[in-house]
Amino acid sequence: MKINPFFTAFFLLLVVHSNAQTQVSGHIIEKSNQQKTIPNAVVVTSQQRYFFSDLNGAFSFQLKEVESVQKIIGKGYKVLDQPQRLSAVELSPESSSDVEEISSTAIQMLSDNQYANTNFKFKTISKTKITNSEIDFILRKSIKARLTRQEGLQQHFEAIKVEGLDAVVPKMLNKDIFSLNWFTDYTQVFDIQFVSPFHRLTSQPYAYHSFYENSEVHIISFSPLKKVFQRSLSGVFILDKQTSRIQQLQLNTNEDFAFNAVLNFDLETGLLETSQLSIYQGQGGIKLSFFGGGMSFGKIQDKNPTTKATLHHQLLNYNITASDSISPYPNALSKRVDATPQTHPEEYWTSFDAAFMQKNDEKLDERKAYIEKEHIERRVKRISAFEVGYLPVGVFDIDLTRLFKINNYEGARLGLGVLTNQSFSESYRLGAFTAYGTQDGNFKYGFNAGALLNSDTASWFNVFYDNDIEEVGMNNFLTDQRVYSLFEPRLVNITFFYKYQKYGFSVQHNFTPQLMSEFKLEKNKISQTRAYAFLNDGRLYDNYELTLATFGVRWTPNYTFSKVGKRIYADDETTPEISAQISQSFRNVMEGDFNFTKLSAKIDYDLQHSWGGVSSIELGGDIGFGDMPLMHTFHTFPNSPNKENIFNRFSVAGVKSFETMYFNEFFSTKLATLHLKHRLAAFRVSNTIQPELVLISRHAIGDFDHPEQHQDISFGNLSKGYNEAGFELNKLLFGFGLSFAYRYGAYHLPNFEDNISAKFTFYLKL
Repeated sequence: MKINPFFTAFFLLLVVHSNAQTQVSGHIIEKSNQQKTIPNAVVVTSQQRYFFSDLNGAFSFQLKEVESVQKIIGKGYKVLDQPQRLSAVELSPESSSDVEEISSTAIQMLSDNQYANTNFKFKTISKTKITNSEIDFILRKSIKARLTRQEGLQQHFEAIKVEGLDAVVPKMLNKDIFSLNWFTDYTQVFDIQFVSPFHRLTSQPYAYHSFYENSEVHIISFSPLKKVFQRSLSGVFILDKQTSRIQQLQLNTNEDFAFNAVLNFDLETGLLETSQLSIYQGQGGIKLSFFGGGMSFGKIQDKNPTTKATLHHQLLNYNITASDSISPYPNALSKRVDATPQTHPEEYWTSFDAAFMQKNDEKLDERKAYIEKEHIERRVKRISAFEVGYLPVGVFDIDLTRLFKINNYEGARLGLGVLTNQSFSESYRLGAFTAYGTQDGNFKYGFNAGALLNSDTASWFNVFYDNDIEEVGMNNFLTDQRVYSLFEPRLVNITFFYKYQKYGFSVQHNFTPQLMSEFKLEKNKISQTRAYAFLNDGRLYDNYELTLATFGVRWTPNYTFSKVGKRIYADDETTPEISAQISQSFRNVMEGDFNFTKLSAKIDYDLQHSWGGVSSIELGGDIGFGDMPLMHTFHTFPNSPNKENIFNRFSVAGVKSFETMYFNEFFSTKLATLHLKHRLAAFRVSNTIQPELVLISRHAIGDFDHPEQHQDISFGNLSKGYNEAGFELNKLLFGFGLSFAYRYGAYHLPNFEDNISAKFTFYLKL
C-alpha cells in the first residue's frame, strides 16, 4: 500500500505537537513581605505532578502540552489555586493552627515501610559537574549495583571517568556525593554528616508538619527544632497513600555550605530512582573539595570562601529488580573497578537515554590543556598517596613517616624509605629504608619484597630483613592499619630502646574485606643500648636470639572497601575495630634462646550523638608467660618525660597514651587498659578557628611475673590500678591545641606538680 506523504507529515507534526513541553520558571515570595522568599513550597500540576521551590524560593520545570499549574502550597501559607502569574508567585500567610504537627514516631513508621523487605539489583548512571573560577570538573559513572540484606550496597563500575584524567584513583570511587539510603540515623552529603530527618535517635532535632492532603498524597514538611551542634536539614516530602511510601523528597540547608536535593523514589520498591543535587558556597567554616590538597580543580569552597563555585549532580537508577533470589556480589567489596585506566569514547556516555548524560561539554580541549599545564593528573596521584603517608616519584613511593624523627637515643633520625607503586607492578612490590641517628651515630636499614597471590583477598607473600631499633615494651599489632602523622609525638621522649636484626617472611590474607589476617615467622638477634640483663636458668643474657611466630587478625564489621585494579582500599571506616594477636617464641628452634607466649586483644568503638559529640572507648588486654625478657613485655604508652617540673615536661601529647606516666616507670606481663574520651562538637569562633573540647579518662591495671629475673633496672607494676583524667582543647590554631592531665589514685605522687601533665596537641587534616 502506498503511503500518502501529506498524511505522514501531518501525523508526525501531530505527534511532535502533542509531546511539546513548556518551560516554567519563577519565584515564590510572601505577599506581605516581598523580600521574603519561600523555600520548600510545592507546585502541583493538573496531572498531579509535584515540583518544589528551592532554598531561594525558585522553581523551574517543564509543563506538558495539556498540563497546567493547578495550585501552589507552602507550609504556613494559604493554598493558591489556579495561579495566573508564575514568574513571581505571592502566597499569603495563614494561621499556624491550620498546620498539623506530626509525631516523630509516625515518621519512623513511614521510613520503616519505605524499602521492600527484599534484595535489589539495578543500574546507575550519574554525572557530577563542579564549576568554579578555574576549569570545570566533570565526573561520570556507569555502575551495576546490588543492594542486599547480607552485604548492603555493592557497586561494580562498568565505567568511570573524570574528564581530562586517564587513570582511576580511589577518590573517584570513594567520594560519594550523597548517601543512597536517607532512611537511617545519619546521612552524608559530600562527606559531611547530617542527622537524617528519618532517624531513630532518642533525641528529637526535627519538627514535622502536615500542610496538604488529598485522596492520593500527603505532603509533610520537616525543619530543625532548634539550633544544635549537629548539622540538620529542612525540607518536604510527598507520601503516596496507596503504597504508604515516600515518592518525592526535597532536602536543603544554608549554613556552612548550602545545598538543595530533590529525590524521586520508585513506588513499587521504595528505592531511589532519580536525584538532582546542587551544592553552593555557604558561610564557610569547612572545606569542600573533591581531591583536596589545595587544588582548584574540583573545589567548591575553602574555609573562608572567596570565589563562587557550584556542584551539580544528577543520578538515575534504572532496570530496578527486587527479589529474594538476588544474591550479593562475591568478595564483599562495596565498590569495584576491575581494570584501570578505564577508556571509553564519548559515544559511550552519550548513548544513555538520559538528557543529562547526553549533553556534550564544549570545553574539552580547554580542560585538557589546563590539566596538562597544571599537572593535575600527577598532583591527584600524589594527594591520594600523601594522605596515607607516601609521596609518589616515578615508580617509587617515598615513605614520609621515615624522613625525620627525634628521640632521646638517636637524637635527630634522618631517613629515607621507598616502596614501588602500581606504576612498577600491580603484582609485585619492592621496598627499602635507611636511617641515621645524629646522636648514636649508627645507620639502620632494611629491605623487603612482596608478591600478590590473590587480588580479591589481598593475599601477599612478603620477605624482609631489618636492622634497626625498637622501644622496650612495645607491642605492635601486625594488622593495624597504617596510621600517618606528620610526626609521632611519643617518639620525642622515648629513652629506652633495644637493637635488633631480623629476617623472615609473612603472609597477609583477608578472609573477607572486613576480616584481615597476617602470619609472620622471623628470626631475631637482640642486643642492648644500655645496661640490662635477663636472668634465665642461672644464666645472664644481655644479647640473645629469638625464633618468633606471630598470627594476628583484625575485624572491622562496619568498614567498606573498594578495589581499583588489583589493590583494595578502605572506603568508609566506621567502628568497631577489633584486633587479636598471638606470638610464640620457640627455644632451640633455629637457635632460639627462649620459650614465651604473648596474647593481645583490643577493641575501639565510637558512639555518635545527635548533637554532634562523639564518645570513644578503647579496651585492651595483654598477657605474656614463659621466659620473657623485658624487651618483649608490655607498657601502657607512657608519655611523660623524666624531668622535675611541669614546664620541663612540656612536650607533645600522644593520641592514646598516659600523659602523666613517666617513661620506664611501669612494665607488665599482664595488662588491661581502658581509654574513655568524650569529644564535644566544635565551638565555632570563626571559619578558621573551631576548637574542640575533649574530656579524657584513662585507666590501667596489671602485674609483673618474676621481676627478679630482670637485672640492672628497676620499675614498678600496676597491680593497684593507675588512673588519670584530663582534657584537651584541640585545633586552637593551625591544628595546635593544649592538653592537661592529672594522676590520681593509688599511684598519686607526693609532690603535687609531679602528677600534672601540660602539653600541646597537634591534629591536622591534610
